Amino acid sequence: MRKEVSNTGFGADSSRVFKRIINADGSYNINRIGATAKWKDAYKYLIEISWGRFFLWLLTFYISLNLIFTILYWFIGFNHITGVDRQADSVFMQIFFFSVQTFTTVGYGVMAPTGFWTQMLSSIEAFTGFLSFSLMTGLLYGRFSKPVSKIIFSKNAIVAPYKEGTSLQIKIANERDNVLMDVSAKMILVFDTTDDQGDMKKHYFQLPLEVSEVSLLPLSWTIVHPINEESPLFGKSQEEISALHAELLIIISGYDEVFSQVINDIKSYYHTDILWNWKFKKIFAPGTNGDIIIDLTQLNAAENLNHASKNNL
Repeated sequence: MRKEVSNTGFGADSSRVFKRIINADGSYNINRIGATAKWKDAYKYLIEISWGRFFLWLLTFYISLNLIFTILYWFIGFNHITGVDRQADSVFMQIFFFSVQTFTTVGYGVMAPTGFWTQMLSSIEAFTGFLSFSLMTGLLYGRFSKPVSKIIFSKNAIVAPYKEGTSLQIKIANERDNVLMDVSAKMILVFDTTDDQGDMKKHYFQLPLEVSEVSLLPLSWTIVHPINEESPLFGKSQEEISALHAELLIIISGYDEVFSQVINDIKSYYHTDILWNWKFKKIFAPGTNGDIIIDLTQLNAAENLNHASKNNL
């Protein structure tokens, strides 16, 4: 039996079964009580959210600040802003657009502040706009410069024939058209067992791989764990694996030449995500001009071998 590892960072003792340690998308299946609220860690939140939500936040922030200054101008008195048509029904909107011009330091020259308090407020707004756009520029740079992994994983892990026995396999590929160097993989298996008192305990095993590191990743890479006498999976049936609530964690690291940084990615396969007695199909072939064609849409392509021993490792 492969020796257990204890330095995974996850706890071992529990009074009940957890769903899984890591969600399928790589996020932790952990709800933190007493953690820092998102609004207190705004930079991290705004860097990590989707582009759509990011621009929605910027637009909301931009409009909200201008509405606040518009109300302040209204309170001081719009008669202190030259160029406002007092007979029109859209006085508030005229003041709002004056605020926008001041906030962005555009200043078309149609409207201008008069009086001490209006000029003071417009000076403060111009300074606020300058700082706001500086922050927005920094956030945009942070989002563009942040290294983001585009490693894609096969939807399922499979148990496939391997030499004279079987193996546990997953397939990965780089979705970007760039060079990843010194790419390494780590595969950790998690089991749940119950002691005599009925308490649950998690067991962690780092599974030895046929190849744990490749120098380059231009094509796909099938990561293989041979299931032999040294494997904690050896001799276990599909039903036994399910009863142990097995979870497979895949950790990928590599050097990205574009960002000149190490990128990391993680994927979780629950026991229900493992296909037994299947085989991955090859997804690359030589092209007509001698180049290599790889179809990333077929990364999950696999065939069922329908062996009689498909339910036993």
